[in-house]
Amino acid sequence: MPTSCTFQLDRLNPVYNSGEYIKGRILLKTDKVKRVNAVYVSLEGEAKVQWSISGKETANYFGHQQYLHSRASVFDNTEFSAGTHIYVLTLRIPQDCPSSCAGPYGYIAYHMSLVIDKPRSFNEVFRQPITVVQTLDLNINPDYSLSLNEESMKYLCRWPCSSGPLNFRLSLPYAGYTPGQYIKFQLELDNQSPHYDVWAVEASLKQHFVFLARKPLKRNYHSKTLYKMVIEERTLRLSKRLYEACVYVPINTPRSTLNLNYIVFLHYSLQVKLKTGCFHYDAEISLPVIIGTTPIREFLAEQRALEGQSNAADGNRAWGAEVCRGLVTTQPTLRLQQELNNLLNYTIITQRDDLNKLEEQRKKKKNDDDPPSYDSCLPPSFSYATLGSRDTLDSTEPMPKGSKRSSVHLPPFPSYNTFSNPTDSLLDATGAYQGSYGSLGTNQTGRSLDTLEILSVRDEPDNDEDDIHEIETTQVQIENVAETNEPSMNRMS
Repeated sequence: MPTSCTFQLDRLNPVYNSGEYIKGRILLKTDKVKRVNAVYVSLEGEAKVQWSISGKETANYFGHQQYLHSRASVFDNTEFSAGTHIYVLTLRIPQDCPSSCAGPYGYIAYHMSLVIDKPRSFNEVFRQPITVVQTLDLNINPDYSLSLNEESMKYLCRWPCSSGPLNFRLSLPYAGYTPGQYIKFQLELDNQSPHYDVWAVEASLKQHFVFLARKPLKRNYHSKTLYKMVIEERTLRLSKRLYEACVYVPINTPRSTLNLNYIVFLHYSLQVKLKTGCFHYDAEISLPVIIGTTPIREFLAEQRALEGQSNAADGNRAWGAEVCRGLVTTQPTLRLQQELNNLLNYTIITQRDDLNKLEEQRKKKKNDDDPPSYDSCLPPSFSYATLGSRDTLDSTEPMPKGSKRSSVHLPPFPSYNTFSNPTDSLLDATGAYQGSYGSLGTNQTGRSLDTLEILSVRDEPDNDEDDIHEIETTQVQIENVAETNEPSMNRMS
């Protein structure tokens, strides 16, 4: 049975921050006695850089940097007995150790090892890799809480095919972010080209490596896209548009390197490309981004507010890429703006016409309720005001027997109606005649009598000849009284 070693650490996923302690135990099993110089446990962290360039002459570049090397002896005797050996350990990671990372031309790595140092033979080494994350509080430096802005311009064509430029401006609310967060950005685009449209906008989070070789001295660069999104929203020629979206920071993203002395240097940027097509190069603009471990307090407050709004709309939906991708554009193109203006003008005109119609109806209703105006004519007579214009009262010709007049209509001038119910009150022969006798001495005598005549015979049956005879007799008597009083009036005058 060969020798076996098992590392049992206090964390299932061995990820530690710089400055923390690694706690656990090591189980070592062997089936025979071994002669050894020592048995020890070591914790190491280092960076290595190496690449080659082939051409007329092949050049090799190499670099090495040690960040951590600690050693703890667990056995000092010369004979290592067979069986199971358990070693409990506690190791500390220094505060200034950079984060673990790996690129195509180098890496930064940490590992824990148990070494059996044998005389006159190769050592037996058992390794356990661990991940170290260097802590970076974004609230310590106030520059990480500041907003970032960058402006740029690009001409799609040159002389003799001159064209207007593309003016665009990229803005970020903060400079520092942590893994698992969303970087919200705004892109203001002014397409002054009269011939070309911007087909789409592509935003991505870029990871940039800088490798420094010491033998010989040379730098090498490598970039990698961690996250990418595309906004397929066109910006037409001679128009403006404002883009808003979010880019996700993956959870396993190592923090940015701030020490320029490291041979593996790591930094990030948010890059936005304008897809112009038509055999043109894409216009690019980028802003540097700092990736830390402790988020900005203001950003956390905004994120809680957005999460509260999202949970209020849907309890199972969290704030994330779906919410940010909903913010695509806020300013339409000129064509859409013209359509919106036409629709708005049509709506305003329609509302204005409706208001004018309502105002005319209101005025008409008000005029119908107002009393009549007699500025251009004389006031109507009593009979016209009370009975209307359908029955002419100037004629005093007696009605032929057996004929029936139409029913009296309501007067169009209510202010002249002195009876609560004139058709019923004047049908009483005695009361009606006495109540209207005072108007017989006026110039309107004929009309008043005609009025009494019409009101008295209204709605009478055709075969009631006795009542009609009685009414005619009463009318003759009233006329005789009037003729008798007229000579007496002349003598008095």
